[in-house]
Amino acid sequence: MDALSQLFYLHGIGYEYTKYTGEHVVFSEQTRKLALQCCGVDTSDAEQIDKLNYQLDAATWLTLAPAVSLVKQPSNVLKVRIKETDAHHKITLNIPALNIKLQFEQIADYAPLGEYFLNDCRYIEIALPLTHLPTGYYDALLSMGAQSATTQIWSIPKQVYQIADSKRLGLSIQLYTLKNQAGMGIGDFNDLLELTTLCAKQKMDYILLNPLHLLFADNPECASPYNPSNRALLNPLYIAINLSPDSINNPALDDYLSSCYLTSHSEQDITFINYKTVTEQKYNAFKLLFVHFQQQGSQARQDEFTAFCKQHRDVLAMLEATEPTFDHYLQWQAHSQLILCQQHCIDQGMAIGLINDLAVGCAKEGSEYKHQQKLFSQDATVGAPPDPWAESGQNWGLPAINPQRLADNNYYFYRSLIRANMNAVGGLRIDHVMAIRRLWWCFSNNNSQDGCYVYYPFEHLLAILKIESHLNKAVVIGEDLGVVPPEVKEALVSSGIFSNSLFYFEKQQNDEFVNRDELSEQCLLMIANHDVPPFVGWWQHSDLTLKQQYQLIDAAKHQQLVLQRQQEQQRLVDFINAQDTHSDMSLNTDAFAIYSALALCLAKSPSRLFALQIDDLDKQCYPVNIPGTDKEYPNWRRVLTHTCEDIFTDNASLLTAIHSMRNG
Repeated sequence: MDALSQLFYLHGIGYEYTKYTGEHVVFSEQTRKLALQCCGVDTSDAEQIDKLNYQLDAATWLTLAPAVSLVKQPSNVLKVRIKETDAHHKITLNIPALNIKLQFEQIADYAPLGEYFLNDCRYIEIALPLTHLPTGYYDALLSMGAQSATTQIWSIPKQVYQIADSKRLGLSIQLYTLKNQAGMGIGDFNDLLELTTLCAKQKMDYILLNPLHLLFADNPECASPYNPSNRALLNPLYIAINLSPDSINNPALDDYLSSCYLTSHSEQDITFINYKTVTEQKYNAFKLLFVHFQQQGSQARQDEFTAFCKQHRDVLAMLEATEPTFDHYLQWQAHSQLILCQQHCIDQGMAIGLINDLAVGCAKEGSEYKHQQKLFSQDATVGAPPDPWAESGQNWGLPAINPQRLADNNYYFYRSLIRANMNAVGGLRIDHVMAIRRLWWCFSNNNSQDGCYVYYPFEHLLAILKIESHLNKAVVIGEDLGVVPPEVKEALVSSGIFSNSLFYFEKQQNDEFVNRDELSEQCLLMIANHDVPPFVGWWQHSDLTLKQQYQLIDAAKHQQLVLQRQQEQQRLVDFINAQDTHSDMSLNTDAFAIYSALALCLAKSPSRLFALQIDDLDKQCYPVNIPGTDKEYPNWRRVLTHTCEDIFTDNASLLTAIHSMRNG
């Protein structure tokens, strides 16, 4: 293997992949060079290449242990690397936080796990048996003769945090779409609080949220929760004014809200959120809350705020604020209200409660990128290779993280990101979970888009998910739609991570829907999500009409897609009738009757998690997002037609029947 090929491998630059068509694709050397150059490597500098190869390969054998040592439960062995001629020494291990000090003698008797030859010396890797360590991260010191090394031991459970093995029913929502009871034009944590009560009464166990990440208050039209400013911070627009203690006995706020209500009351039947107006009104109200807190907040609350700022100082430091204390206050309020909603779920007997959603990346214009810029590659963004929905591939415009920099400070960035998103909830859905293994990088090649897969430290990132899920008592769901490497699928299953299936895409080779009983057990099953049309809209072809209306397709393509959709509808009708011998559905059946029959049918599936989408229960026709559009369609703005209470009242009998099916 030549030096450049070795560096491609050690740096995680992909060599090949299998396309959705089954075609085997090998990346050109030029494409791989460009990917490596995006990591700051001069591919024409032989000296730099040799130096990097040495650092990533040979040098790892010259220390007793790496910066991070993965110790998997229940085997509990610590791998160390020694020069074979030093095997007569004893090894001492000290873990101060656990008050553990171990000594290993007769090292020469340990069977080598691997070997490496360097400068005529043989180095061997051996496994030292440890006692059981609690799940977590522990600084440790290894010493052998005159040699010593510090390492951080990660004690990793076999699986992520688990709940009792039972079929669970839940609801998926986009929080901002909820009809806001306060008349502020956007769903907030008080609306979520009320929704938890409705869900609990219908014996639901969880609510799957959209990403709650910080967006752009100074550019409110950048509304996508999947293109955030910072994934470790919360979007203040979700703060409910009335839930803040600083709204009590606050006459200035009362006067302002009265004027806002009079202005917005006539707009309660809006279809799309006006983010500019919403942001202006809510931030004006936030400032009145903050002034009241500064002037009249009790000492206990002042102390609570100080403690919050101290606990979250590293994350809060990423806020780009002209008034830091005000922005810190907003994060405190948002965090407190999220905790309140989760606690309310648990108090009402929901087994999981809230499930957060972690976006795959952040916006280049945002604070996460600006404050962590050294972690990111140069001029590469992430996306997806060609597939049936985008024949030329997708470029999501999110900056790509350099896999070699993730290890900085013992993976502090990824650990803190996962912790921030598991905090105060009962579960975490990871968008595009394949990213912990590989990501498709997009970059320029002679003024045209090129791309390849780049691989990430899979074992370490998976270990973090396992550890943090236990420390935070949060289940984990990995969104694995699309082309998924076999090793990722296997890891999800063995790690107890739920996969995520959309029924629309669960097909056999002949394009018929898979048998209900063949659906995965370790899975969050959904009929639809934010990237596909709501069911009624899908059935009525509203999404196809919209695409033609926004000139995304022409009349001929529209007609072609209508014919394909009709075939899909017939397959769906056949699926329902085959699963339920008493069913007599047809293409002429009412759209919501079809949806209800499908939901009842899928409720009997083996999938342990089954989520209904509130948009479907609301009989929505407009999608919340049309993938591939930005300015053409008002993505991430659509509001539900009815209040949550009305939606649950109208669907009470259906929800009761679905719950009965899940537990029958």
